[in-house]
Amino acid sequence: MSLRNIHSDLKLILEEAIKQKDYQKVLAIINKLFSSSEILSEEVDGIFFKDVKHIVKSKTDLENILLSTRVLFEEKQELLEFFDMLLKYGFKENAISYFEELITHINDLELIDGFNSLLTK
Repeated sequence: MSLRNIHSDLKLILEEAIKQKDYQKVLAIINKLFSSSEILSEEVDGIFFKDVKHIVKSKTDLENILLSTRVLFEEKQELLEFFDMLLKYGFKENAISYFEELITHINDLELIDGFNSLLTK
């Protein structure tokens, strides 16, 4: 089974859990994904945020990444760091768009509070 098939299957499972408002199941799946270290960077279509942090030294660096690839996250805290980075380099609209897309699939109060506190800085 390919990684793309697994991703597609997990997306369906997550969508079903969200429809049923089974947020414990949603969080359990997401936590399992974030804690899994079995996925190698060569197998995924994107760049891990931990690598983005080392690459980005300017607004142009971040813009090039945003235009060329997907950013992958291993922990929820990395999402908040990513939002902070977007805001720091003047990509407020991108940060809001990313957040709105994410929040339609995941109802995580910790992420919502964290994002809101970043916007009010």
